[in-house]
Amino acid sequence: MKFYISVDMEGIAGILFKEQIYRGEMFYEESRRLLTDEVNAVVEALAQSGATEVVVKDAHGSGFNLLYGSLHPAATLAAGALPLANRFPGLDETFAGALLIGYHAMAGTRDAILEHTFSYADILELALNGEPIGEIGIDALLFGRSGVPVVFVSGDDKTCAEAQRQLGAVFTYETKRATGRHSGLLKAPKRVLAEIGDAVKEAVNRRGACRPYSLPGPYDMRIEYTSTNLADARALESDGVRRVGGRALALRDDNLPRLLARTFS
Repeated sequence: MKFYISVDMEGIAGILFKEQIYRGEMFYEESRRLLTDEVNAVVEALAQSGATEVVVKDAHGSGFNLLYGSLHPAATLAAGALPLANRFPGLDETFAGALLIGYHAMAGTRDAILEHTFSYADILELALNGEPIGEIGIDALLFGRSGVPVVFVSGDDKTCAEAQRQLGAVFTYETKRATGRHSGLLKAPKRVLAEIGDAVKEAVNRRGACRPYSLPGPYDMRIEYTSTNLADARALESDGVRRVGGRALALRDDNLPRLLARTFS
């Protein structure tokens, strides 16, 4: 069995503040260790469940956050920033499932820790075919294009609730209970390391209940930016873009990766 892990940082145990997730900030190096330890616990659980290959995509920011020298030996690392349309290198239909580790809720989610959708600074809301969507939904669609179901999602309670609403049959694990963007009840990282492996094993055992996530095309994307000048600039970059508000643009395409490339170019 082969599994693909996409790992973000905001939903990792012990992480609450922006000072923990940006390179150069005083707590960032500690967060890299927390991130790596949690990913290693997931990889170990997959290995114990019979995985023959585990690809780990560092999907936070620059794609250069994990402590590579400390990564579990069973993992193959996909590192570095990539265009959203080519977000998961090496992905194909031979993978039995995908796991989203350390994820966060979509922009605008009430009482969610470090909520956003791809950009804290630029994006207020993203909607696909008339429904709000975040990174969980977008990434699940990208995995689904290769016929790979998302079988496991971890993060705060708002993240887990979003995953269940969006994907239906998916196993989730809460690393913390959010009470605000920078507040919550955080499980001790050592507790999470002790628990998350069993949760992953259960997800592997139940993976047959999960189906690849898909939406029929054509695709209509609406993106609302944080300022009118961002919409001004984007409106001039692509043909077929409609201005639907001072800060919002709409794009339509029958090819999802191409639409994402146009949206986030």
